[in-house]
Amino acid sequence: MDFKKLANQYKDELLDNVLPFWLENSQDHEYGGYFTCLDREGRVFDTDKFIWLQGREVWMFSMLYNKVEKRKEWLDCAVQGGEFLKRYGHDGDYNWYFSLDRSGRPLVEPYNIFSYTFAAMAFGQLSLATGNQEYADIA
Repeated sequence: MDFKKLANQYKDELLDNVLPFWLENSQDHEYGGYFTCLDREGRVFDTDKFIWLQGREVWMFSMLYNKVEKRKEWLDCAVQGGEFLKRYGHDGDYNWYFSLDRSGRPLVEPYNIFSYTFAAMAFGQLSLATGNQEYADIA
């Protein structure tokens, strides 16, 4: 098995197909954050926003920006998601909600360790990508 060829195949699939799909279809340009319940054509079938998934997407685009390539669209995508999380994702004392409606209203109160974990990961990487100390403090 040619592992270098396989690694390049995975990298190409990620950069040429997977990431463009999420950049094009997941961003909620009206309210901020991301749609995470998409069908194969990119159509949204549920607008609830789960904090752990919002955090994962901020982390992913921040990490790609930090480690793969300094693409402005990756950073912009991460920042808009981070700003949505910063504004709506917690109760003001950084107790992270489990889920929000599309506009950012809490659906399920704080209780889930996954929300905290992915928020910390998201804001840690976002602070590295932007140099924004506020993001580091949130992490």
